[in-house]
Amino acid sequence: MRSLLRVAAIAALLLGTGVSPAAPTPSPEPDVVRVFTLRHRKAEEAFLVVRPLLTSRGSLVLQPALNALTVRDAERAVEQAARAVESFDVPPRAFAVSVALLSATNSPSPAAAPTPIAEQLRGVGARLRKLFSFSDYTTLDEVVLHRLEGELVSWNLGGGYRIDFLLEAGNGDEVVRLRSLVLARVRRDEKGRETVRDVARTSINLKMREPFVLGVGREEGGSAALFLVLSAAPAGPSPGIGGLR
Repeated sequence: MRSLLRVAAIAALLLGTGVSPAAPTPSPEPDVVRVFTLRHRKAEEAFLVVRPLLTSRGSLVLQPALNALTVRDAERAVEQAARAVESFDVPPRAFAVSVALLSATNSPSPAAAPTPIAEQLRGVGARLRKLFSFSDYTTLDEVVLHRLEGELVSWNLGGGYRIDFLLEAGNGDEVVRLRSLVLARVRRDEKGRETVRDVARTSINLKMREPFVLGVGREEGGSAALFLVLSAAPAGPSPGIGGLR
């Protein structure tokens, strides 16, 4: 009886001071499960985009065979993941990448018909003359490659060279990245066996329509210096020249 009276007195004291008993803990928000099937990009790449958006209780299952992701988390986190996937899963952009291989010397070259160059590369010769001490520049080869981002590019250039790179989206719409770019010297013996020696290896961020000049060393067996001049611009939806030749 005394215990009941003591409990009643404590309750009356709490009510008198305006203190209410603790409210019950709300039940956690139920999980939501959604499956995202990607049409244009790889699910493995989307995995890296979505993973940081989930809460500590969230889970993410990759299904490579279906090119899909299964996301389980609170509703707000799943909705955020859905917006991220929608923004990410867009058709790859097409670019026209201009590649010119130049040989630079201090001796004028024999008179010859001028080699036409792409519009993206005009004016580069004057810029090179201001930056370097070479007086004469000869175009060994020049090509415009129409490729989609995410594609590997391999192209044989005049004079026994080959350029390889992975075309990637850059940081922003005005930048494209040439990742793992390699310029190699290619030699074939009388039996057709091929010897490849790397001349340059790097990665480059190209601003749209802005030529990038890369010095890549000396021509084999001579004193002439080699330069790569690279430029990129948006192109149509269908690829043109590309691949391996």
